[in-house]
Order: sequence, then C-alpha cells, then structure tokens
Amino acid sequence: MKGKERCLIEGKHLRLRIGDRWLAQDLSFSVSKGEFIALVGSSGSGKTTLLRGVAGDIPLAGGQVITHTTTPLPIGMIHQDLQLAEGSSTLKNVLSGCLYRHSSFQTLLGFPEEEKSKAISLLQRLGLEGKLHQWTSTLSRGERQRLAIARTLLAQPSILLADEPVASLDRKWAEITLGMLKEYAMAQDACVICSLHDLDQVAQFADKIIQVDPEKPEKWNVLINTPQKA
Repeated sequence: MKGKERCLIEGKHLRLRIGDRWLAQDLSFSVSKGEFIALVGSSGSGKTTLLRGVAGDIPLAGGQVITHTTTPLPIGMIHQDLQLAEGSSTLKNVLSGCLYRHSSFQTLLGFPEEEKSKAISLLQRLGLEGKLHQWTSTLSRGERQRLAIARTLLAQPSILLADEPVASLDRKWAEITLGMLKEYAMAQDACVICSLHDLDQVAQFADKIIQVDPEKPEKWNVLINTPQKA
C-alpha cells in the first residue's frame, strides 16, 4: 500500500490565526498510517491551535483538512485540560472512550466484559491498576494525564491528536506512554500527531517533525524533517 492509499490526513494550504496574529498562512502536510508526527516549538507558537484546527474544534482561517478514513471515529484528541469526569471513577472514565460503540440501552447495566478487559489492560500498562475505582478528582496530575491517554487509546481513533500528553510525567512514564502511542499507530494502521517539548523524546519516537518558528508570524515557518535516530 503506497501513497494515497496509506495517507490518513492531509492539511492543504492551512491558514491559522489568533486575533490579529497570523500563525500559519500556507501550511501543507500529510500523515500516513503508522506514522508518529511531533510538533515542536516554543510555548505560544501555535501547536495547540494547529491541533485544535485539525480536530475541527476551532475554525481555520483558510485551507482544508482532508481525512482518508472510514472508521467510526476518524479523529480523537488528548487535550491539555484532559476533559475528564472528575466525579467518576478511573475505570468509568476510561470506559467512556468506547461509549460511541454502544447504545445507551447496551450500557445501562454496565459495559461489555470485552471493553472492561481492554480498559483494565490499558490502566495496568499505565501503572493505574491499583486505582480502578478511585475518584478521578483524587488522582495526581500525572495519573490523570495517563488516564486521559488510556481513554483515548480505548476509543481507537484513526487519527490520534495529543497536546503535550506527557508534560506532567517523569521520564520513565513519559517513555512508556509515548511508546504506547507509537505502538498503537503501527499496530492499528492509525497515526499520531503529538506536540512535545523534550527533543530527546522527539528524536526517539517521532518519524517526522513539524517545527514551528514563532519568529515569522507573517508566514509560519514549518519544516518537516526525518529526525536522526541514535
């Protein structure tokens, strides 16, 4: 499978702005199945705006995002604010990721055992097996970040967007988590577009880099590179 058959998402001549400030005036890119793309740039350079524009959360000032997938959930996103249900348990938060696969009637008496098994397995891999029934509001920031990742992985989007998903994790859990995201993309013929600050993590996990240069607001300088692997 080559070229268009492997492409999952394309951005064509995207224009992004916040108020009177232009972030991008002619950004084009494509992401294929199995790819992990890192967005790299300083805080406030536009990485979150790009992710939200791709997700459809905010309108673009111009251009077009085209997806090439027929799966039930084309795009899923891990937001910086995580968007968890604070008054629900860890396990129920993860299971909410699969709600779109089941009717309200089907989940009235509980989720299918297969979904529960998948959810628990993800929580185990992310070190949260001892907190299945703990209120989400009592978890640490790092634990809540891993919980949000587990929920999105259970949802199984074709295009997984992640806005600084390991910002609150120590190096061990950051590497485990990014490894799971990369593994997911390769195993599920999905792709990941992820904003990161740690350049060592970028070099270790990213297949390509979109590097944002905030010094050129009149024309967002985006370079797509293949990082050098050790």
